[in-house]
Amino acid sequence: MSTCPSSGKDKKSSANALQDQLIASTLSKIKYKLFVMSGKGGVGKSSVAVNLAAALSTKGYRVGLLDVDIHGPSVPHLLGLKGLLEVDRGSIVQPKMYNESLAVVSMESLLKDPDQAVLWRGPMKTGAIRQFVADVDWGDLDFLVIDSPPGTGDEPM
Repeated sequence: MSTCPSSGKDKKSSANALQDQLIASTLSKIKYKLFVMSGKGGVGKSSVAVNLAAALSTKGYRVGLLDVDIHGPSVPHLLGLKGLLEVDRGSIVQPKMYNESLAVVSMESLLKDPDQAVLWRGPMKTGAIRQFVADVDWGDLDFLVIDSPPGTGDEPM
């Protein structure tokens, strides 16, 4: 039995390193990443992100739309998507398909009750966003449009 106090850190470091590799692999399959953000809320970020993603998909591009507004996800509502995301092969999440070329992932699609409050702080939100990239089967995309949360907090950085 190991009594080394760093053994827990080593496991966490290896998990982070593996997740970093998964993120790099996922991002390498996406030609363009478009981040929609603003320093405040209520300015129409979600509307811009949804309309941009939908327009690109109607032009024949393969598009992913990632709603990383953990506390106020609105993308599923704007697109009329309902239901939970499906998980394949243990932990690989399948995005919801809006049409044949637009795939969507949102925190709301992970909650059994869309009105459920999510009360997370910095590290948990950052971890969830990393998982949205690492653990989602985005496939090869021309564009990934990211709808960011309002403000200048941890998530955009």
